[in-house]
Amino acid sequence: MSTLYVIPTPIGNIGDITIRAIEVLKKLEVLLSEDTRMTLKLLGLLEIDAKNKRLIKYFDHNEMNKVSEITGMLDSGVDIGIVSDAGTPVINDPGYKLIKAVRKTSHKIEVLPGATSITTALVASGLAPDKFSFIGYLPRKTGELTRLLNSIKEANSLIKATYIAFESPFRLAKSIEVMQDVYGDEAEIAICKELTKMHEEVHTGSATELLEILKTDKYATKGEIVILINLNNKNG
Repeated sequence: MSTLYVIPTPIGNIGDITIRAIEVLKKLEVLLSEDTRMTLKLLGLLEIDAKNKRLIKYFDHNEMNKVSEITGMLDSGVDIGIVSDAGTPVINDPGYKLIKAVRKTSHKIEVLPGATSITTALVASGLAPDKFSFIGYLPRKTGELTRLLNSIKEANSLIKATYIAFESPFRLAKSIEVMQDVYGDEAEIAICKELTKMHEEVHTGSATELLEILKTDKYATKGEIVILINLNNKNG
């Protein structure tokens, strides 16, 4: 019986890799990754010899085609690891279909705990953490984003929660403007950028306050962005 290992990688700071993840990366000969160049760079930083490792590109567009090949490798007795470019695999990254397929076999799945920008941003934001919902990347089109924000308002009337999303830095200001149109200044919003990296920033406030900050923020169009929205009492 072989094992599929799900291995989180740092979201920025290399020091956030776990001891267990390093041990697993050292012993595995086959690794699935979105970008093999990123994985090779990570292995180099960790001083792990990649010479005898086989790195297989595994991403959204080839996931279904690769599932049978990978389960076949597991059947032949090979242990396999899946890593993302940054953070925990499967969370907004490929891997869900593979795990679902492996669950139907006798093989083991070991998920290593580790870095994820979702909970890191939630804790850093200071917004209510008791209930939260991750909604992936915000829609690019204004109409679709408006509908999503209105659906959040409806869902929040039933279960009060903090909503977490990813956004491109190039669309950040426009998305905050749409939030201002939908929520006015009733929502408490947090922008978390470049978490665990040199230029990490966390800004919280109303849509109006955040738009003012973005006008003077020289890193507003750089880096990884996590947005959090809370429609409940801003003092609660």
